[in-house]
Amino acid sequence: MALSTTPTVLRRYIAFELRRLRENAGKSQLDAGKRLDTSKSRITHFESGRNLPKLTDVELLLPFYGAEDLVSGFRELIVQARTAAPVFEWDESMTLPPGFDLYLGLEQGASRIVSYDAMIVMGILQCEPYAEALFRGHDPGLPEAEIQRQLGLRLRRQDALDREESPLELVAVIDEAVLHRRIGGAQVLGQQLDHLLKAAERPNITIRVLPYSVGVHPALHGPFIVLEFPIERDPGVVYVEDRIGGRYRDDTEEIDEYAAVVGRLLELALPESESASMIHEVRGELS
Repeated sequence: MALSTTPTVLRRYIAFELRRLRENAGKSQLDAGKRLDTSKSRITHFESGRNLPKLTDVELLLPFYGAEDLVSGFRELIVQARTAAPVFEWDESMTLPPGFDLYLGLEQGASRIVSYDAMIVMGILQCEPYAEALFRGHDPGLPEAEIQRQLGLRLRRQDALDREESPLELVAVIDEAVLHRRIGGAQVLGQQLDHLLKAAERPNITIRVLPYSVGVHPALHGPFIVLEFPIERDPGVVYVEDRIGGRYRDDTEEIDEYAAVVGRLLELALPESESASMIHEVRGELS
């Protein structure tokens, strides 16, 4: 049965799992290439997601890796990755941070996202005025046409929260400082806080505020996003971003480390009702 996700998610998982299975089997890329009577670089392309393997490739590779029982599932994933239409398209002439085009496909195909927002509200939870203020402030020289294109893309990303089938589940841990940072001024911040309160009423969105009173916590290194996908063996991926671009953490030990941080943040953050009360209070101070 076809999974409710994007071709980007499927390609990433196929690449990740082929590399993981090969390494667990103690095989090198050269060994795998010899098994297929092909070059080491072709195996590299499979494991980087640059190219999808053929069905005959996995029929030979997976038994070689001691995972013959996964052949049938891999066949289905490869066929779906090759034939599924993109669920989210954008103008590829747009100026995006390096690595962000991959993030768009992963975000739209995720089943669950957990974020820690240390500086600003994450993109998929931003209202239009707040997002526009960020674009204008981030790069004052950005042409007006590009601002509007970027703004349209950011707002369309929120469609994942409204999917008819398996809407995206979102858990946002928001630092209290974010509630006070006057992006766009008091009026715009007020609109953003109203937007958060409305979003928090939805069954698939959870908003938790991490209060100043917590003090030291394990996410002082900065914001991050953990994406989970509807594939049984997929451990997910962690996305971190700075001004230059995004980086992905897909090593299972690193993912486990971030999962532990998420667990601790959720222990420290205010419950949902108290979080909403704090947002209401800060909103009232802006009136």
